[in-house]
Amino acid sequence: MDPEQLWENMLEAMQKRIGPQDVEIWLRSAQPIRLDGKRLLLEVANRYYSDWIGENYRGALQEVADELLGPRAELEFIARDDPATGEAPMPTTDASTGASDSQPRAIGVNPTQDFEAFVVGECNKFAHAAARAVADYPASNYNPLFIYGSTGLGKTHLMHAIGNEILGRVSAARVVYVTAEDFMNEMINCLRYKRMEDFRSKYRKRATVLLVDDIQFLSGKDRTQEEFFHTFNALQNSNRQVVLTADVIPKSIEKLEPRLRTRFEGGLLADLQAPDKETLLAILYQKADVLNIHIPADLADAIANTVAGNIRELEGVLNRLVALQNFYHEALSLEFARKQMPNIFTPAPAQVTVSGIIEAVARFHNLRSADITGNKRTRTLTRPRHIAMYLARTHTNLSFPELGREFGGRDHSTIQHGYRKVERELRDNADLAYKIRLIEQGLQVRSSR
Repeated sequence: MDPEQLWENMLEAMQKRIGPQDVEIWLRSAQPIRLDGKRLLLEVANRYYSDWIGENYRGALQEVADELLGPRAELEFIARDDPATGEAPMPTTDASTGASDSQPRAIGVNPTQDFEAFVVGECNKFAHAAARAVADYPASNYNPLFIYGSTGLGKTHLMHAIGNEILGRVSAARVVYVTAEDFMNEMINCLRYKRMEDFRSKYRKRATVLLVDDIQFLSGKDRTQEEFFHTFNALQNSNRQVVLTADVIPKSIEKLEPRLRTRFEGGLLADLQAPDKETLLAILYQKADVLNIHIPADLADAIANTVAGNIRELEGVLNRLVALQNFYHEALSLEFARKQMPNIFTPAPAQVTVSGIIEAVARFHNLRSADITGNKRTRTLTRPRHIAMYLARTHTNLSFPELGREFGGRDHSTIQHGYRKVERELRDNADLAYKIRLIEQGLQVRSSR
């Protein structure tokens, strides 16, 4: 068997065991050198990678190798920066950035998410333009770029698109994508195994572009915030690009150090709104073209109504329909969708309840129902809470005192205030009206406005 094909098969199998993110970060860059019988020799960038793989993934890799090569298969990792191996010369270093040639040009970047595959509409054109400007002139325009918006609107896609564009245009670029959670977990493991110099070298010296997803995860993580603060400064001071995403603006991230907040706000803040129906349909048809399938107009309309502005949910519905079509060998149609996915396309009519409204509002804003009924009074929570109060008053027959009990034992005047505040804003705020329509679609109720 060809060693490269064998390794590719092993990577595919490992994704099911440890997930695609870990495969991209830790295993994808390994190079198969040769296959002698059942012994596969692989080269990694440095001893840090070799040790990490051995300590964390050796068992799973051995199982996969035994499945593909037979029992008692052998795996050996060598480090490119270890002269004792005699397999490769010592790496060179880029004098301008201190970046070692041993680090892969891309870590964690999804090659399929580029600007070509991103559908632009009124809801995202500003964030798209900002991302293009950063990709065209990294570290010149908007450093950092901070993209924010609710879940499933395309923040991560834009981030990967920036990385792919820079990789294609700048030959010396080294782009690192990581979630804030993975950044923290990697730091913890490096602290444990006394590898912090390798960790800092990866993020502060070798990366020319750093993409960090879901930065709100750093909330309350003091040690990780401190480490990220120094990483951020090192990159910005050496004129390298940082791109961040979050579900809210920096000042709405609780327990975020002021020095980080001011740095996040020092670049450009670009928001993503929920797409209107026309943009959602354009995204649906674009994804259908990629999959080489035809979506009838009535089915497309039903999908757009079902997902309530969430692009990620749209992808999930489309992928499930395609899988069902392949299984049953039937043409995609609205009738087929209703038959195979009745809970989504022909749900049984249900009475709207306050708890259902609270759950729908929380889900739309990427919150928990307990956040809506709880006592915290941050900007991130107050707006969704008022929307829930408005919808509960509009779509149920409960009085303000009764609604107060449903919202965590609040006084009736608090519910009345939240309801009237949203009612007033709806007269002039088209964006708020659209958001409420989307939530109402999820509740399967007809707007009273």
